[in-house]
Amino acid sequence: MKAFIFNSGVGSRLGDLTKDLPKALVKLKSGETILGRQLRLLKTVGIKDVIISTGYQAEKIEEFCLSEFPELNFSFVFNPRYAETNSIYSMWLAQKEMYNSACVIMHGDLVFDEGILRKLVEHKYWDLACINKSIPKPEKDFKGRIDKDGHLKHISVNLSGESDFALQPLYKLRWETIYHWFDEMKPFIKEDNVNVYAEAALNKYLPYENVKFIEYKNNYLEEIDNLEDYHRVSEEIRNYDFDKQIMLEGDYVVMIDKVINQYKYKKPFVVFSRAAKKNPEYIKYKDKHEFVGFNGYSSNPKYEEVLEGLKLFKENNCDAIIAIGGGSCMDVAKAIKLFSVLDPNTNYLEQKPRFATIPLIAVPTTAGTGSEATRYSVIYYKGEKQSLVHDSIFPNLVIVDPSFLDNLPEYHRKATILDAFCQAVEGYWAKRSTEASREYSRKAIILFLVSYRPYMMEHPYIYNRVMRSAYLAGQSINIATTTAPHAMSYKLTSLKGIAHGHAVSLTLPYVLEYMIENLGDNKELRERLENLAKIFRVELEDLVEKFKYILNYFELEIPKVSEEELDELVESVNVERLSNNPMRLDKEAIRKIYIKALRL
Repeated sequence: MKAFIFNSGVGSRLGDLTKDLPKALVKLKSGETILGRQLRLLKTVGIKDVIISTGYQAEKIEEFCLSEFPELNFSFVFNPRYAETNSIYSMWLAQKEMYNSACVIMHGDLVFDEGILRKLVEHKYWDLACINKSIPKPEKDFKGRIDKDGHLKHISVNLSGESDFALQPLYKLRWETIYHWFDEMKPFIKEDNVNVYAEAALNKYLPYENVKFIEYKNNYLEEIDNLEDYHRVSEEIRNYDFDKQIMLEGDYVVMIDKVINQYKYKKPFVVFSRAAKKNPEYIKYKDKHEFVGFNGYSSNPKYEEVLEGLKLFKENNCDAIIAIGGGSCMDVAKAIKLFSVLDPNTNYLEQKPRFATIPLIAVPTTAGTGSEATRYSVIYYKGEKQSLVHDSIFPNLVIVDPSFLDNLPEYHRKATILDAFCQAVEGYWAKRSTEASREYSRKAIILFLVSYRPYMMEHPYIYNRVMRSAYLAGQSINIATTTAPHAMSYKLTSLKGIAHGHAVSLTLPYVLEYMIENLGDNKELRERLENLAKIFRVELEDLVEKFKYILNYFELEIPKVSEEELDELVESVNVERLSNNPMRLDKEAIRKIYIKALRL
């Protein structure tokens, strides 16, 4: 099966975005181009032969495809009349390349998820279109007319009947159907009636053909026609990808085997922690597939360690990255992925990130960091923390195996679950929080409250809930990002040698206390904190004590800090980076919080 993508239009309705760029190469807000997303997903579902019609800035499309997707087989069909013709002429020119092959056919401005493409490709029926009966008929986009037997009989923008529904131009067709489509194009071409959609010719044949449809109401499938579409679709698909991240639960060896076989990875690069290496199942996994393993990193991963992993990854031409470990493991795997598409002759930290398409599978061995559900990575360069943030390092897939929580050291168990708890709280009150992030936080907190005591008593029945809580907290913080307690934790971690979750939990109740004491007439923050208190089933004035009660249960040591070290802690907090905290904190406020938290 091949894919055919219409990409010959000028795209002028996107304004400055397409001033010197074909529409296909416009970047979505995730950093991925429209065409790049289409090609990545085609590759994911196993389609390697791609025909692309080109026109405006054709050389840029060709250069992009050949450099970014060398593993795909491309045929480029240039439409010299791109400025005066529509898709019917572009497709007409591609007859030779499409000859005698079933094809997935799509318009070049479509943005969709893997699910709808996989549903289309793997469906047992061959002649298929994509219809959505659950949404209002779009004014400017295609509609499809469906007969009583469920067959597609007409496609047009100008349909408004009871049997007409939203349709997006993504099809799977047999060669016989495509052949008849071309046959119906002949009169259009002969009369030079070429400024119409290719669907105008298809409509001549549809009454005699049994083209069926699949519904995309539970998937994402939209087109970008103008700037309004661009901003809406860019934001929607980002949130869709975050929310619909694929998660598998069960024995991680079985699940990894399933994923490798499904996606046909030939040589995965496995970044693993000691927890994975000690697990007897890891040995089974080693013997089942050819892979390259790497665990040469420290608990606070260094830039140089990432470079060693990157070198190994590239030398072996690996086609996927699997991270089996905790937060540090995920950080390293994400950094390797992000750096893999950058210039190796320049410091990677000084370069503007590019969208990396190598698949990343996350297998968390702890419950706490939530890194399996975030687009963040933290590494250290010359002793200084470096935050890497990019949508392309958001893991494509997560495998959750609760058995990893067996026999975790007590301190590790405490620190990680508290990290998840703090993320959930911060994801709720953060300035950048959204309705979605707060809902993730609410669910994470509820799971935490019913789980933390039996978890610390090592009851296995609760492990899946704990991992779910950590995952939800990660989803929340992925949207909302962290606030003051996290910003105040990093130096405390390095200075006193305590775990990250331990450090964050020390300041969390006192940041909250400071904000409540200084609420004044901040109605928005008051309402948000009152809603947070309801999740804990207390009044706002009792929320600080509730936090302290929960955290006291873990009996974590409060490190001793000298006056000199206190000054160092205060100065280490970058006030500018606190812009996401719901209340402004100056150096004096930060000092007061540290003094209370550290009992000074």
